[in-house]
Amino acid sequence: MHSAELKRNLMISGIGSSNGGSFRTVKIDGLGRLEGDVICSHFTLNGRGEVNGSIQSETAEMNGTLTIQGDLKAKRTRIHGRVKVEGNYFGENIEIHGASTITGSCEAEKFHANGKLHVGTLNADTIQVTLHGHCKISEIGGERIQIRKQPGISFASLLKILPAAIGNHLTCQTIEGDHIYLEYTTADVVRGANITIGPGCEIGLIEYTVKLEQDKKSKVKISEKV
Repeated sequence: MHSAELKRNLMISGIGSSNGGSFRTVKIDGLGRLEGDVICSHFTLNGRGEVNGSIQSETAEMNGTLTIQGDLKAKRTRIHGRVKVEGNYFGENIEIHGASTITGSCEAEKFHANGKLHVGTLNADTIQVTLHGHCKISEIGGERIQIRKQPGISFASLLKILPAAIGNHLTCQTIEGDHIYLEYTTADVVRGANITIGPGCEIGLIEYTVKLEQDKKSKVKISEKV
């Protein structure tokens, strides 16, 4: 990436489209479409956008609705709204408030989400998910994993972008971590050191090495210390 290319900014205000490329800042205010891969230092969306390619950026701030046909690579990502990534996500910190789909894998150091999620595989050191609606993640792996149900006031009334939730619940095949806390989760297998199964869970198999605590109303078919 040449320094001359980094000096260029791409700004779309209102309705517009542009080819991809290398930029310092990319900002969409309104309705915008980008054709091709985008490399930049800062990516910001306020409105509705489509990227027919991948995004690589230091920071990504998305307020509204965005579809990315490729991968999203950003050290720090904040999502308020609806974002769909057809490929994979790679980054350090990702914070989600709303509805997000990552078709492939999500790799991060810190993953914080409050909303409705559909993710292929999720791997992060720290994972905190507050469920809104039915969420689905095929596989979860991390050091500290916490899955909780959205308490109190409906999250939709705060964001005004999500329909009313029909059951706050997570469906997952495998969850593996050192410290795991689960609520309202259905999983085939849960493996870890310290595992706490809170309310609303249905687990097929639990394998733990140190400690297991279980809510009496949750269902666990098999649990064993290994």
